[in-house]
Amino acid sequence: MLEELQHLQRQIHTLVEHLTKTKQDMWAEQQQHAESTQKFQQKLAQSEQTIQDVQNRFSQSQQTSQTQQHALQQLQAEHQHLDEKYHRLENSCAELRKRFEALLQQRNELKNDYETLASQNEALQQQVKELSLSREQLLKKNEQAKHKVETIIHRLAILGTAQDTYAQEIQQLSHPNAEHIDESI
Repeated sequence: MLEELQHLQRQIHTLVEHLTKTKQDMWAEQQQHAESTQKFQQKLAQSEQTIQDVQNRFSQSQQTSQTQQHALQQLQAEHQHLDEKYHRLENSCAELRKRFEALLQQRNELKNDYETLASQNEALQQQVKELSLSREQLLKKNEQAKHKVETIIHRLAILGTAQDTYAQEIQQLSHPNAEHIDESI
């Protein structure tokens, strides 16, 4: 039973370590997600500033249509590049969200397992206490019964000594050779 308790305690310790590691991993993933989101927002702000600058230059200078088309092509390429990055980040966020939800579910399962093991552990500890108390009570009862039996034996010995003396005398008188048989035994 003690080995089972120790085994349960080791399992609980392992579960707690696993839960701590899972929390740390989730925290690191959240930090990475926040950093990537911040970088994306910075790049998005930079690209918006670039678009604004291009529009200002276009409206102010109104250079040749060839220059304007070239700037527009550059902006379209940047937009497409940012759009692709945005979709990749969006997909990455969706995957992170799924992983996070899976980790949450796993954490909840581990928490439920931990609570189950903790309650089982408490129940087992309570049983150990009850058995120890029962053992102590039984030992006390055993001592009391032993004491009573010893008292009865002592009383019987006192009563029996007088009767045994008479019985031995009668036996010796009726069987004089019996004393030799008793001694050989």
